[in-house]
Amino acid sequence: MLPLANDLTDLFDVDDFAQAMTYQRKLGRGDAEIKAIFDNETVPVDAGGYATVHQEQPRVTCRSADVPDISYDDAMIIASERYVVRAWVHDGTGVTTVQLEKA
Repeated sequence: MLPLANDLTDLFDVDDFAQAMTYQRKLGRGDAEIKAIFDNETVPVDAGGYATVHQEQPRVTCRSADVPDISYDDAMIIASERYVVRAWVHDGTGVTTVQLEKA
């Protein structure tokens, strides 16, 4: 992992791009408030046939240190909306992208 800890703290500052959210770990392992960048881009999805459908693709980008034991079905509460964790990628620089599904 690259030594970017100070840079990451600045990147995930709520005065800039990030927002505070609650990370809820399943099985009672405790909740944590984290700072992350939330994105809910609408992307085209091939549904077969001639029509393309668009679907929301919610995700969170955060410090890997904030989600060290992330698991499938953990949850993120973002602006009073609950999302469940479906996949994640640690990029090796201390940043993790978490794919979510609206609960």
